[in-house]
Amino acid sequence: MTLDRRRFLQLTTAGIVVSLTSSACAGDGGEDIRALARPELLSMLGAERVRELGVHYRAAVPKENTTAALRAAIIDGGHRGLRFPWTPRPSMEQQVRDDFAAGQTVLVQGWVLSATEARQCALFSLVSA
Repeated sequence: MTLDRRRFLQLTTAGIVVSLTSSACAGDGGEDIRALARPELLSMLGAERVRELGVHYRAAVPKENTTAALRAAIIDGGHRGLRFPWTPRPSMEQQVRDDFAAGQTVLVQGWVLSATEARQCALFSLVSA
């Protein structure tokens, strides 16, 4: 089979599109569970209280009761729409600020937490047990 210029460009373009689409839609596998499970609240409230908040959040939101589900929810919460692999993911602090700005909060044992903070507490309760 001979490959003319037009066919070469078509195949090259198709390959690039497939590569970008699959990597943009794939989950970010580089996130360390222990890093995601370190909410800023830990330094303020201590490990026991954060673990308690996490247990209560997991009881209130049963679909986010595993490390995989919580990891995905934390990562996806920072993507808000299509994300390309070369664009940086917001920091956890920025994600928390964005949650509050968007009204994405939850009430856990009298504490108003951002969705990201609550999920981080829940993840902490699983990985630090």
